[in-house]
Amino acid sequence: MSDKIIFQDLEVTTVLGNDVWERKKKMPLRVTCEIHTSISAAGKTDKINESVNYSQASKRVRAFAESDHNLQSLEAFSEKVASECLSVTPRALAVRVFIRKSRALLHAQHVAIEIFRTREEIFGDAESEYVRAEGESDEDLARRVEAAKKEIAAATRSAGVLAREDHIIVQRLSLNTIIGINRWERHYKQVVNIDLTLCCEKLPLPDDNAKLNKVPRYRNYRTVVDAVSELVEQSSYRTVEALVTSIARTAVKVCKVPKITVRVEKPSAITFAACTGAEITRTADDFAAANESPRAPAGSLVSADGSCSTAPDSARHSAYIALGTNIGDRLGNLHKAVFNLRKNLPRSRLIETSFLYETLPMYVTDQAPFLNAACLVKTELEPLELLDELKRLEFEMGRDFTVYRNGPRVIDYDILFYDEVVIESDVLTIPHALLHERRFQLGPLCDIDRDLMHHRLGKTSGTLFRHLTTHNEVPDDTVQVTPLKARWHTRPNPHEGCILKPLNPKTQKETVFMGILNCTPDSFSDGGDFVSLDAAVEHATRLFNDGADIIDIGGQSTRPGADPVGVEEEIRRIVPVIKRIREEGMEIPISVDTFYAEVAAAALDAGADIVNDVTGGYSDPKMLPLVAERQCPYILMHMRGDPLTMTSLNDYSQFDGDVMRAVRFEIAQRVRAALDHGIPRWNIIIDPGIGFAKEGAQNFEILRRLPALTAKNIYASAKFKGSNAEEIAEDVGTDVDDQGFVDENLATELINYPVLVGCSRKRFIGNVTGRPNAKDRVWGTAATITSAIQGGASIVRVHDVAEMYDVARVSDSIYRL
Repeated sequence: MSDKIIFQDLEVTTVLGNDVWERKKKMPLRVTCEIHTSISAAGKTDKINESVNYSQASKRVRAFAESDHNLQSLEAFSEKVASECLSVTPRALAVRVFIRKSRALLHAQHVAIEIFRTREEIFGDAESEYVRAEGESDEDLARRVEAAKKEIAAATRSAGVLAREDHIIVQRLSLNTIIGINRWERHYKQVVNIDLTLCCEKLPLPDDNAKLNKVPRYRNYRTVVDAVSELVEQSSYRTVEALVTSIARTAVKVCKVPKITVRVEKPSAITFAACTGAEITRTADDFAAANESPRAPAGSLVSADGSCSTAPDSARHSAYIALGTNIGDRLGNLHKAVFNLRKNLPRSRLIETSFLYETLPMYVTDQAPFLNAACLVKTELEPLELLDELKRLEFEMGRDFTVYRNGPRVIDYDILFYDEVVIESDVLTIPHALLHERRFQLGPLCDIDRDLMHHRLGKTSGTLFRHLTTHNEVPDDTVQVTPLKARWHTRPNPHEGCILKPLNPKTQKETVFMGILNCTPDSFSDGGDFVSLDAAVEHATRLFNDGADIIDIGGQSTRPGADPVGVEEEIRRIVPVIKRIREEGMEIPISVDTFYAEVAAAALDAGADIVNDVTGGYSDPKMLPLVAERQCPYILMHMRGDPLTMTSLNDYSQFDGDVMRAVRFEIAQRVRAALDHGIPRWNIIIDPGIGFAKEGAQNFEILRRLPALTAKNIYASAKFKGSNAEEIAEDVGTDVDDQGFVDENLATELINYPVLVGCSRKRFIGNVTGRPNAKDRVWGTAATITSAIQGGASIVRVHDVAEMYDVARVSDSIYRL
């Protein structure tokens, strides 16, 4: 038996988190409660005191809603509603609570939560609640307790899966997308209505409201809806089946929802039907196959064990720390601060770093600009212990604590988040008290994790940053910068000798030029031209005068089929050139084109600034640790095999023949390995590897789709099927490849990484222009430079700097806003 007392759609008003416009306002809720009890006695006697009084229960719920409860989430509110219902009388054995919030999301009808709770879950052991009635024997009391337990068991069985999991529901999320196989459906976006049910395992009931308000990210409907909305509105699937599966995959894999039911409806599909649609339920197990990365061929970027990361330690807590400096050698200060977190912070491990940002001072504006970054640390330290250790590191680096608040500082560590802890004390506030108004902290934080929940404000870090950058009249003065040189080489370094460039397409105004200096007898284009020391230095000077921002010096040809020359010979060719350039006083950044760690070390010691590794650290296992130790900029290129084997490794069939998808997947593996070895994110520049393990058409494909290299998602390349494919493509005005996003499972996102493109004089240009002599491919190279700049390339690597300088500056004026 499972009897119920019910009140349905009780309307209450309360302040609960934020409304659709992210304001704290009173909002209406509809509350439905089904209270499980036994109504047998009341049915016989007609006495209300032998049942559950729904009037009392509803009044208690309404009174609580109108109280100053300070709850932030539907989850927290539903727990309290369940407690109020079960507090009416011990006869209330269990309760199902369903609460709708109709003003929660701009494009959804409502958000709801559905939970089931028993007396034991809310109050603990039920037996202690049963008081012996007057004249009741031990046997009668025992029978009454046993009967109550049976009723609770019956109620639990009737609840089904709701007894084991909570449901967070988004009803009728209306979005616009391209969906359908007919020609007219490829013309215009149409509305789809989406229902999402997040099925989450019950959490232990916390002992205070602060803990109750903490909603794990996988239960945060705003985070899930943001991810789903971005996916749907940019997709162009042919079938509802593909769309509904992609939504489920995004929720499970991106938002970490353990189980989800997705329903997608097309209201405009059939004239005489309300809608057509599909509904599925998926868990992480359903996408296990997708979690297994495609197997790369021998010689590819993927290492033998699939990763270069070191084993994680036992640190339990996640601390997100902001770093800032504006005194002296700012880049040097940050590098030392990161080194201290890695080596000198006890019982802790540095896990992740952000990009680097240059920002104008805030609060006290009469001081130098800051360099800012953020990092993730795993630690065994408690919050106050961590604060003390960070203050110690600041002191050891020379921070003057007598300077006025928000004044100049050599280094500043701020704890932004510590797990999901909320602390408000005289010495420490977590989440950071001023985080919501600081772009210079939120920007770097979002590089690491844009879904961190600020439990005092009820918003994610990504939402806070978006509001600051789009809803604020103050101009955004936070500029992502990339170091190209960390120090002076030819004179004392009283302040800082670094060169920082804005290489993000959103802020970059001029393309950075890397001039090529091959100190080799066998390079495909200029082999033998600069093998002597004088000729090499003279050419370096010419490149500098022609407008080069970086000189890339190589001592080994990487043309297809080139034989390796060995470490000693490569060092013999390039180190004297680097030393002479520095002796002559040129402070231009120098990169060393090598995949040997020993050569890179010798070049850096001689005065080089950047390591340009065509294998992305795959060839020499000592390369990534070296770059991490030296804290130098690192150009990480996509390649398979080596110069002798790469031409036979251009089969990307395991990626459905999609070369861009392959490059993204494999270069993300190497970026992840670099980050895991301790190379700061701000020191990494990626190169898609034009001409390396790619044949002619594949190189053009990469140039054509270059923006996809650092995009959040990539479109599938599978062609439309059917006789009207070309007609559809022509009508829509897009390539027939647009099918929706691929489930890539990248090792790390590539968003905002600076991109270097090197096409200069390469064979694929000669093949289409009929120019067998590499030096005659200048104008063909010019076309690729324009294409690369249009696609968002930050750096172009060229032989003919003077000619390409003019091409790039005109292209910059066209494509860079």
